Amino acid sequence: MLPTSRIRLLTFALVALSAGESVEAQIKASLSMSEKEYIAHEPVVATVTLTNNAGRDLLIHTDDRTTLNWLDFEIKNSRGTALSPLAAMNFGAVTIPAGRSITKRVDLTGAFRVTEPGRFRCKAVVRLPGGGGQFVTNTAYFNVTRGRQVYSQRVGDPAGGNVREYRLSIHNTSRKSSLYVHLIDIRTGRTMQAFRMGDVINSKTPKATVDRGSNLHVLFLSAPNIYAHGTVTPAGKYLGTKYYNPAPGRKPALATFTNGEVVVSGGISYDPQAAAQSRARLRTLSERPRMTYR
Repeated sequence: MLPTSRIRLLTFALVALSAGESVEAQIKASLSMSEKEYIAHEPVVATVTLTNNAGRDLLIHTDDRTTLNWLDFEIKNSRGTALSPLAAMNFGAVTIPAGRSITKRVDLTGAFRVTEPGRFRCKAVVRLPGGGGQFVTNTAYFNVTRGRQVYSQRVGDPAGGNVREYRLSIHNTSRKSSLYVHLIDIRTGRTMQAFRMGDVINSKTPKATVDRGSNLHVLFLSAPNIYAHGTVTPAGKYLGTKYYNPAPGRKPALATFTNGEVVVSGGISYDPQAAAQSRARLRTLSERPRMTYR
């Protein structure tokens, strides 16, 4: 016969376990990726959605009794090898109101080696505090590619050890083609920045040049008869995009003045947002019923 103290301890453990299973069963978790395909070193963003059906507000946090975060990820490459974290991810506590859902967006690029080309599969692991157990979300798949490089240019002073390289590449999918820029630190080989500049039409190769301030200027065909001009600084900051239509008898091109300034010539400024609003107004007017006079 078991001692009374052991019976109480066993009863407490069973109650705690059943309570944890009850909460776990009433929390729905899902994982989705911001894209199905990424260019190398582009932010790979995972979104975890938690839905609370427990009938009361829930506070989820990292348990003080363990070093494990309440949210973690399991990622495997195309060879089935699990990726070890490159850096610790720390997530603050979250409260999920009863009957509501919350989302957590996480950039996996800095925490896992998902910068090499290949196919990856990812799951999110959610751990409940107080010994409430853990559960794993669905599996999400994504691909990483290098894209087709169309331009590269180094800038900076080699004597100062601050040489950097701009690289432009085109990434093709079944739906569209995108233009990406990478900024590489030549001394360390590290990719400082990588981001998408916009849609690009492959029939016309993007043009690029560097101005006197080592800023990268890129001119590319983003849509039929619409050219986009984007500028990137040596620090990796994107200064925005301006759009142009071809001038009569000419096409937009990058022109460099003798003082090193770069401008767009042969183009007429175009505002896509204003054009879309104008089309919407015309469509609204066309949908109005015709007035009949008698």
